[in-house]
Amino acid sequence: MPADPSDVLPLDGMVIALTGAGRGLGLETARTLLARGAKVAANHRTPTPELSELAERSAGRLVTCQGDIGEEKAAEELVAAAAGLGGLDALVHNAGVARDQPLVRMPAADWDAVHRVNLRGAFLATKHALRPMMRARSGRLVYVSSVVARTGNAGQAAYASSKAGLHGLSLTVAQEYARYGIGSVVVSPGLLDVGMTGQMTAQAFEQKTKRSLTGVVQARRVAAAVAFLVHPDAADINGTVVDIDGGIAY
Repeated sequence: MPADPSDVLPLDGMVIALTGAGRGLGLETARTLLARGAKVAANHRTPTPELSELAERSAGRLVTCQGDIGEEKAAEELVAAAAGLGGLDALVHNAGVARDQPLVRMPAADWDAVHRVNLRGAFLATKHALRPMMRARSGRLVYVSSVVARTGNAGQAAYASSKAGLHGLSLTVAQEYARYGIGSVVVSPGLLDVGMTGQMTAQAFEQKTKRSLTGVVQARRVAAAVAFLVHPDAADINGTVVDIDGGIAY
């Protein structure tokens, strides 16, 4: 049975910037953060009815920002929106795209498009989020990666390498900004029940599911882990990768 939000660590008063909030895991994360009392500045590239409805029901606690997080302007606007909600306690970089193709056939434009959102977007969001966090001498950065960052996956050279780049980014940020009271951690989900999983063939889905000890990972559980990791009580979970993959990478 899903946990009642009142039974878990509350996020009352916290302001969290979230990228890639329009659908899938990002949307589920926005719901979870709001249910636990946080205010959310949510970046999305394409408007979705689900995010619009969530904003309407949030009583002003969810502000949406449309834009390509691979552009500096979008990162600036996201952090400004968080400031408008009262500050910035945490950044969750969830935005991600994939352009799957065997490497020898992959257009350079597809490679660049994936890294633009997944890794350049993380860099820009981090760069602008760090400034208010440094002034406040506190903050949390959570990067949503993927199990393929460690295992690789045929046809996903661009996606896997961009997600692996998040690991290096997060570990470095943790070391550079610990003296400001800022922590950084990676969440690495396995095969999810939302998002890009729907683009897989039935055969590929079955093969991946068999590799997991617990089956498909539920997005709500990953979102719950993210909600815990942005909480001050998770401060000692820093400079590391938290695998939420059902044992697929064992």
